[in-house]
Amino acid sequence: MKLRVKYTAQLRSAIKRAEEVIDLPDGSPLSALLIHLANRHDSGRPHLLSDAGQAHASLLVVVNESAVSARDASSVQLCDGDVVLLLPPIAGG
Repeated sequence: MKLRVKYTAQLRSAIKRAEEVIDLPDGSPLSALLIHLANRHDSGRPHLLSDAGQAHASLLVVVNESAVSARDASSVQLCDGDVVLLLPPIAGG
């Protein structure tokens, strides 16, 4: 299945792109996408995964305009054509 992934904030800077199309096996969970992206873009790994290899708790994920908690990443099934927006936390002031 093909997914459109959009990056924002520090993640966009780390990966050096705003979006890309990713091909994963049908029925893959969101957690598989995050692991795939972390392996593909080592510079983005700290924004995507915790030291334990789980979805980073502070990462906000939006799948087709619906917010998804990072802690639920293994139970969220993706479908062909889904659009996934990744929003790492923004700090500063």
